[in-house]
Amino acid sequence: MNNIIIADTGPLIALALIDQLLLLNELFEKVYITEAVLHEATADTSKAGAKTILAALNNQAIIKHDVNKDSDFLLELLNILDKGEAESLSLAKDLGGIALIDEKRGRNVGKKNHIKITGTAAILVKAKLSGKIPLVKPLHSKLTKSGYRLSDRLINEILKLCHE
Repeated sequence: MNNIIIADTGPLIALALIDQLLLLNELFEKVYITEAVLHEATADTSKAGAKTILAALNNQAIIKHDVNKDSDFLLELLNILDKGEAESLSLAKDLGGIALIDEKRGRNVGKKNHIKITGTAAILVKAKLSGKIPLVKPLHSKLTKSGYRLSDRLINEILKLCHE
């Protein structure tokens, strides 16, 4: 295990959809989400993944962490990103953690601000290479069937890295 991770809504839902949300706890010391991410992911409990995320929160596998709402950095981010991404990046910067974000704009803003960034695909690769999961390909197929899209180039890179 290493460090802490702050999850944005998309990756949180993606991992819940493939029953791999608890991988985050196997790979990181702490898994945080912000109020905005919690709301985006669980406001409608009929949406895919919402109940899994709430269960993880209730079991303290995921911890809701407050964000400094008066932070100049957060206020700046809210002008260019959605609330979940903005809060996730702001919290990652404040805590020195890794932001788990898949949206290209959020990733670029995070990198520009020297925040460590990872994505759903990288989490699956890390889990495979550390022996936490046997194969990535079936999980990717399940993600695709649930409507979560990754580029063909990225899929090929992932499978190559995982020797699949």
